[in-house]
Amino acid sequence: MAEEEPVRRLGVVPAPFPGEAFVSWVDTVAASLRVSRAAALRTLGLPGSASFSTHQFHLSPEQLEGLRRRTGLRPAQVERMLFGFYAPTALPQLAEDNGSVGQGARVSQPWLRRDHSAACPLCVEASGGRWLLGWRLKWTFLCADHLVYLVDRCPRCGLRLYWRLEATGAGQRTHCVRPAARNGRGARRLGATVCGFPVAEMPALPVGDEEAVHVQRRIQVLLTPADASHNEASRRLLQQLVLIIRDVTHRKTLAGLLDRMESPVIDAVHETQGQPWQPPLSWTLESGTPAAVSALVRIAARSVRWDTPEAGPPG
Repeated sequence: MAEEEPVRRLGVVPAPFPGEAFVSWVDTVAASLRVSRAAALRTLGLPGSASFSTHQFHLSPEQLEGLRRRTGLRPAQVERMLFGFYAPTALPQLAEDNGSVGQGARVSQPWLRRDHSAACPLCVEASGGRWLLGWRLKWTFLCADHLVYLVDRCPRCGLRLYWRLEATGAGQRTHCVRPAARNGRGARRLGATVCGFPVAEMPALPVGDEEAVHVQRRIQVLLTPADASHNEASRRLLQQLVLIIRDVTHRKTLAGLLDRMESPVIDAVHETQGQPWQPPLSWTLESGTPAAVSALVRIAARSVRWDTPEAGPPG
């Protein structure tokens, strides 16, 4: 049947970029077809709205088979772009019902940027607008290739990047598409002028401490699924880090916690807004920039034994 013939044969479906997030790939397809995200989803045989959360956790076997027929992508290629990819390590709760998008969409995880994405502006520019799945995890706070901390807010409007409720699709691959005017009703504010600041021009804080790079690389090893032994050890160590971080965010003082960290990271921690009577790190995971979140991970990394075969001590 004509509708089952892979769109790829027409030369209009780009291949996924290594490590790309599924919604980024859908928006890349939308840009290639010059349609909205919602229209691209329909072309790919996926139901639902253009909401960021609709298709990002799991796809059913029927949906994966439909994508294979239409695009030629193997199910494993598609699954690598979904949050379910991290179920064996960082998101084990997703393994409980890996056949249900609805079940996954209800998952609440403080280490998941479920409604937006951070980014390396240099990577976005070099890839032509591809956004990586790993940037959706708060465990990923810097780009080890370009040695900059990720950016998660637009410097012009101050709002989150790649916001799930913005259904403009392809536009937010390369620009901030949040409404420039904050008045009006509705998340999209139909008719409002968008911010439009280019992602490639967003200033990224340089990484000035080798410890941050070491820790990020160790964390990346833990996040990436492998064999059962590795996955079990990774889940255990990530949970240990979470418990340590939970403890430090309840401490009433920063004394000693930020020792040996570079001043821009310390400044990022202090700039995280919170109430004056709350512990100084209590809002960092929820509201802090990637540079500020890096401080939490580094504090915890100094206290754990890195006993996975692939990772040594972070220092």
